[in-house]
Amino acid sequence: MRGPRTVRVGVRHVLGDGGRPRARTVTWAARDFRLVRPAAGRDRVELECPVCSAALLAEVRDHVRTRRVRLTWATGCVLALALSAASLLHAVLESGRALAAGQSAPLILPVGAAVLTLVAATVAWAAARNHVGVRLVDAPGPRRGHRIVPVRG
Repeated sequence: MRGPRTVRVGVRHVLGDGGRPRARTVTWAARDFRLVRPAAGRDRVELECPVCSAALLAEVRDHVRTRRVRLTWATGCVLALALSAASLLHAVLESGRALAAGQSAPLILPVGAAVLTLVAATVAWAAARNHVGVRLVDAPGPRRGHRIVPVRG
C-alpha cells in the first residue's frame, strides 16, 4: 500500500519565553515545509530556520512506519480509557457495598488508578495526534530553541 508521499511540517523558532509562573507565554516564529517521504525506511533532510537561518537536520520516516506508530499510540489511548472506566466502575460498585460499623471502603486505589489512566490516555492521544513521522535529529547548542510541529489544514 502506498501512502501519501509528502508531509507538511512547520519549523518553530522560540522567540521568547516569559510571563508569570501560572500564565506562561511563549512566542515563536514558524515556517512551513513540504517534505517528501521515502518509499521505505527513513531519510534525513536539512531545514532552515526562518529566524536565525540555522541548518536543522530532520529525519523523515516512511508512511507505513508513521501509521504503525500512530496506531500504537491510539491503541494505548483506548486501552487506558477502558482501564479508567473499569476502575471507576469498581470504585462505584465498592462504595455501595455494606461494611461493618466504623469501616470505610478503600476507594483510594481504584480512584487513583482511574485518574492515572485518564492522564495516560490524554498523553497517548496527544502523541498519536501529533506524530507525523518527522523529528529533529540534532538539537545541541544554538539549535535548542527549535521544534518541528505538524501543519494541519
